[in-house]
Amino acid sequence: MIDPLSQSAKERDAVSRLRQLLKEPGLLRANFVKMRRPCGTQTCRCARGKRHWHVSWYVNQSKDGKLRMKCVPKEQLEMAQTWIARYQEARKLLTIAGDERWNRIGKPRKRKR
Repeated sequence: MIDPLSQSAKERDAVSRLRQLLKEPGLLRANFVKMRRPCGTQTCRCARGKRHWHVSWYVNQSKDGKLRMKCVPKEQLEMAQTWIARYQEARKLLTIAGDERWNRIGKPRKRKR
């Protein structure tokens, strides 16, 4: 008999890892974007052409159907990358757990003889 409330090994592993992730500090639903721009100062080398433009890292996300971006300071780049990676892993784990549960719904129960 299939118990619809029990977890498969795959679902149990995904939920266990998800709990570990949620105990760690920081999740960020965003993507990294590398942008190159001139600073606007006439004496800066970036005024000489695109190949000299400054590199900046941004995080972007859509909210209420609109794209929003924020510049990430150099000292926060590694931390933001960790938060984004953690969010992406959590999202994959939720998909696995949800799919496993979906597959268990509506399965016929084996009858005892």
